Amino acid sequence: MKKFWVLLTLLFMLLIYIGCDKVSNMEYNVDKSACNSCGACIGICPIDAIEIGNDGKAIIDQTKCNQCGKCIAICPEDAIY
Repeated sequence: MKKFWVLLTLLFMLLIYIGCDKVSNMEYNVDKSACNSCGACIGICPIDAIEIGNDGKAIIDQTKCNQCGKCIAICPEDAIY
């Protein structure tokens, strides 16, 4: 019975690890068709991970983004996901 609980605990820990890894590797993206180029996301980003591209739409630099979610909350068009 002890082996069962040890195995169950290890399996549970593995599932938590896999789940946390997927959450931490999220990327925020911009729906170019929904973005109205207002720049609200640029102003709110605390680490300057967002800029306006050549097409006039927001671009998120995935190497800088820390997924704080401020851009998602402020976007009036819900273009960031």
